Amino acid sequence: MFDLEEIKRYAPFCVSCLGRSVGLVGFGLDNRERGLEMINLIDISNNSNIENEMICDSDDCNICDGLIGEIDNFIDLSCESISDYSLDTFKIGTVVDKEIIKIESEFAAIFGTNLFESIKSQLNREIGIGVYQKLNLSARLDRPDSTIIIDTRYDTVNLEIKSIFIEGKYNKFDRTIPQTYWPCRKCKGRGCKSCNGSGLLYPDSVQSLVAEPFMKVTNSTENLFHGMGREDIDAAMLGFGRPFVLELRMPKNRKIDLGYMKKEINAVNEGRIRVRDLEIVPRARVAELKNTVCDKSYRVDVSIPEGLTIESLKNGAQRLKEKLVKQRTPTRVAHRRADLIRPRIVQSVNILSFNQGMVELEIRAQHGTYIRELVSGDMGRTVPSFSSLVDGACKVEVLDVLNLHLENEEETK
Repeated sequence: MFDLEEIKRYAPFCVSCLGRSVGLVGFGLDNRERGLEMINLIDISNNSNIENEMICDSDDCNICDGLIGEIDNFIDLSCESISDYSLDTFKIGTVVDKEIIKIESEFAAIFGTNLFESIKSQLNREIGIGVYQKLNLSARLDRPDSTIIIDTRYDTVNLEIKSIFIEGKYNKFDRTIPQTYWPCRKCKGRGCKSCNGSGLLYPDSVQSLVAEPFMKVTNSTENLFHGMGREDIDAAMLGFGRPFVLELRMPKNRKIDLGYMKKEINAVNEGRIRVRDLEIVPRARVAELKNTVCDKSYRVDVSIPEGLTIESLKNGAQRLKEKLVKQRTPTRVAHRRADLIRPRIVQSVNILSFNQGMVELEIRAQHGTYIRELVSGDMGRTVPSFSSLVDGACKVEVLDVLNLHLENEEETK
């Protein structure tokens, strides 16, 4: 037996809101059909005729406040919001006034069941069906290309477009460019006379040379460059290259020919950078990349005192082999790094060539080792150092990253 007086307290209401009070009951029915069934049940149990007394059009409904009647409008808003984007999948979300949610919950409680469907659920489902029918896009709850969030209070749409993530490896041969955008120190990226209005200390970077062609093709609004570590500006990145993930935000076009993009980037930037192994990856690859650690090999040209002999250099190199060194944050980066002492393992130091006043070394060391300071000692902040072991002040003049010793790269050697 339904309490007719309690039901009347919420009248008038639309058929859909009545049916939604038992929206999880029955298979293959919509809430309007459930509402008609509920009218019959209430009339029979109370010998009444609620259709004439309590049922109204959605515009006058005390429960949904007309939102059910606005579904076609919300479908149009959704379709319009993504009309400029190339998408395959989408998801609908809605924001509904808290008072409407409170009233519908109270109304459903009259019927003594927790099988009611929320108005947000009905809106999301029926708007989603409408978008699918108009644009032939697939609804997808898990990681869709786009999430369309409709604020039903103001008839506005907040559009979330899934970023595109492109993984690859880069080599850097130009010793004048940083890995990522470097904001101008004077204007902090806002643009000033010193940076010619660019907001950048360096006009080019690995990030800009790789990202800008992708930005044009995808018509994205922003990009982020996630590298597996970074090399110094004046260092080359050789060997198999350094892994990176390029994130393209709010892309309008998701169709990318990665083979063409690789050829284009490499041709335009010949002698400066080179990319390879480009592929689309999920967002999770960014964290995986950042958390990957490996040994690294370096080639360094080192200036040495005139009196140092090859025997002394070989002895110093041998004493650093498989040695634990302690590195206090270098003076050159102390202004932007925490002052810590970092223990690092040096796997090997080999002498490649020797001329009076200059030695060429190949060093393999644990990730995070400061190679310049490993050689110089940084006024005693790195202990032991190559300088301390050969008893002479040594300085890195040229540094190249030869390889990142990743397991999959090691297997291909």
